[in-house]
Amino acid sequence: MRTIKTANFSLVDTIECGQTFSWIREGAGYINADVGQVLYVEQHGDELCYESSDRKADLRKYFRLNDPLTNIQEEIAKDAIMRESIEFAPGLHLVSDEFFPCLISFILSIQSNIPRMHGCMHSLRQNFGTTYEFRGKTHYGFPTPEQLSAASEENLRNLMFGWRSSFIVRATASIMSGDINPAELIKLDYEKAHTKLKTLHGVGNKVADCVCLFSLGFLEAFPIDVWIERVIQKHYDMFTSSGNSYTRKSRAAREYFGRYAGYAQEYLYNYARSKDIKAAR
Repeated sequence: MRTIKTANFSLVDTIECGQTFSWIREGAGYINADVGQVLYVEQHGDELCYESSDRKADLRKYFRLNDPLTNIQEEIAKDAIMRESIEFAPGLHLVSDEFFPCLISFILSIQSNIPRMHGCMHSLRQNFGTTYEFRGKTHYGFPTPEQLSAASEENLRNLMFGWRSSFIVRATASIMSGDINPAELIKLDYEKAHTKLKTLHGVGNKVADCVCLFSLGFLEAFPIDVWIERVIQKHYDMFTSSGNSYTRKSRAAREYFGRYAGYAQEYLYNYARSKDIKAAR
């Protein structure tokens, strides 16, 4: 296997914190077959060891290893709960996932949970994606827009996607028609990219923010879901001083945390969710 050196990076925290649905646990590491090949990664101390089925993989891109993490953490550590969240998972990086699987995964996240999302993503891979043979096993990559465009709403409802089926079919059609092009989105500023994504059927503020943050690289994006809403209500009531709408709370968070608000969001999200899971055990 190839190796690269890392510093202040945790593979487990980065993948398991709920920001990506392209990486799947496999043995001592993780598999991603959504990148046009199969990629396996495991961590040993300050080394990432990886193997790919076809060509060399850019782990520095996928795990944003060139982000100045220490500087980012210092910049966003403006209060006690934020400092606690960083200390809980200091090696957590944001990811840079492929656009289409990221988009569909967060459409599937609407009124759902992480295990169900992983199950739905697996169904899409298995039924419509590309098959790869790697390390003696069969793996399924997430379908391209072209591949998924062959799925009807009825096909998806038969896979138990319910009312999200319409969202997926119509969003895929918009991408196929060229209405949404990720290569063009990254040329826009955050506000314009966010607004453009919301023209997709089924994509609201939160889903658009997740795609902006976890795929397009807009590090100021601050998605608000039920976990972040709880954190806001308990620790950041100043975010609601100008109103309770998603738009105003998200804008207040971006103004407070600055250009790395997305990192602040993920540390808070991971900390809040992990504490709740532990409390339930």
